[in-house]
Amino acid sequence: MVKAFHRNNLPEYKRLCAFHQFVARGVRAYAYPILFLFAAVMLLCVGIAVKNAALYAGAAILFVAAIALPLITLAMQNAKIDKKVTQNPDYLKTEQFFQFEEESFRLKIEAGKHTEELEIPYSQVPRIHETKQYFYIYIGKSQVLILNKSNITEGSADELAEIFRSLGKRFREKKNLRTKPPRAD
Repeated sequence: MVKAFHRNNLPEYKRLCAFHQFVARGVRAYAYPILFLFAAVMLLCVGIAVKNAALYAGAAILFVAAIALPLITLAMQNAKIDKKVTQNPDYLKTEQFFQFEEESFRLKIEAGKHTEELEIPYSQVPRIHETKQYFYIYIGKSQVLILNKSNITEGSADELAEIFRSLGKRFREKKNLRTKPPRAD
């Protein structure tokens, strides 16, 4: 059994949203920038072939748009997060308490005066991503629980990863983060 807690905070929420947008979603997040880069290359090739400066300029504009689009997306996302957190006065007071077991985990959420307790079987968890500092536990398409590894109060991140391995490919483990047993000489 592994126990942990999480208290909501804005920087971790923004970090999760950026991770979800640019890593967890995979190549889908980069579809438009890739399309713009492809169009820029095509315009540049045609511009070179016909020696047309207007096509060079169009290629440059598309290239800049391809680079700027992820940055604009991130800025808009952060503005939306700020607005959501401002509208929910209990967000920064909300705490989650986790108890991970073999087949499921228990989650107790305390938001102001409201308390909710859930038991979530791993069979209902779509995926879990591991980073150097966090486990991001997806309990729905857009519902994600943040677990900072430093907030594990009983057990360890390695023990938790061992439990999560039962999810198979749904657990995106960073194996290079596992502590290795000392070598016997």
